[in-house]
Amino acid sequence: MENYTDYEEQYLTPDLSPVVDPAGETPITISLINYTQDSITERKDISAAECQEFLTGDSYTWIHVQGQPKPSVMMEFGQAFNLHPLALEDVINLGERSKTETYENQVMVILGVPTKRGNKIINEQVSLFLGDNFLVSFHNGEQDPFRAVRRRLHHPQTVMRQRKLDYLLYVLIDVVIDHGFPILDEFDDEIEQLEQQLLGPEGIDTFRALYMLKRELLVLRLKIRPQREAIRMLMRDDNELLEKETKLYMRDCYDHVIRLIDFVEIYRDMTSNMIEVHLNLVNKKTFVSNEVQRKATVWAMLFAPLTFITGIYGMNFIHMPELRWNYGFAIVMAAMAGLGVLLAWFFKKRAWL
Repeated sequence: MENYTDYEEQYLTPDLSPVVDPAGETPITISLINYTQDSITERKDISAAECQEFLTGDSYTWIHVQGQPKPSVMMEFGQAFNLHPLALEDVINLGERSKTETYENQVMVILGVPTKRGNKIINEQVSLFLGDNFLVSFHNGEQDPFRAVRRRLHHPQTVMRQRKLDYLLYVLIDVVIDHGFPILDEFDDEIEQLEQQLLGPEGIDTFRALYMLKRELLVLRLKIRPQREAIRMLMRDDNELLEKETKLYMRDCYDHVIRLIDFVEIYRDMTSNMIEVHLNLVNKKTFVSNEVQRKATVWAMLFAPLTFITGIYGMNFIHMPELRWNYGFAIVMAAMAGLGVLLAWFFKKRAWL
């Protein structure tokens, strides 16, 4: 085990503060559930040191830390459960890539938990530590994602009470992964709404919404894709902390991650296609506008020489010999008509008309 003095010097000095949630440190709540097939004990607002007394006997202990713990609290958990300092560092420094790490008699799983707040994806993190007779989970968000699991544990006939802690680990991972499906449902509704707007009168004004939607889908993709490799590591044959039957259940989590990734890719492609349609609409509108301006310019050029001629003969000068010609008016009109036909033929030949 690493020296915790080095860990304390690295994370508890005033000059080195850990990377925390941009919204600020979240107050933590620590809850404990100790259970067997026949009995269950639940404690709240318990310290890491007090959790140690439950780690004896044949019972299983699940400790959940809700909120962003301070480095001093993480050091207490490291000492109480013999957690590796590098693993504790991953819990403190939020935004870690989803991964699975195996230490001596322990396995650590870090999963990103994308949460949609308004139109933005907020990245939260769940860290899970599985030992021989304990499971410690950390979630830095404000809402506890495992409340339903805690209620299910109180039912004596639930499968979790009949199985080892590795099955509880599977249940928690499954809850985290399934958290992405409601977010994708919101994206689906938003894409459908934008698609209707795109083909409507206000279609030209939807570019900003489409761009922001594609950006959030990219953030979601960056959080979900690494989960596939993290789950695959848990399914490896050399992972002795998980029973063979539990690894079969992990395949279900793996399939869910693949579905999430497929949906994200489909939505990103749909958004990209909608952006292309939007740009085509903008280009078409610009082309039509330019075409109208071009034709208007050609017609102005066609009538410019005729206007010039009529302007000359509209001048009120006495000494203009053409004014006394018997066929002067007919000659000028014929010349103007011929010039107009000649210019029209020239513009038509150049495909300007």
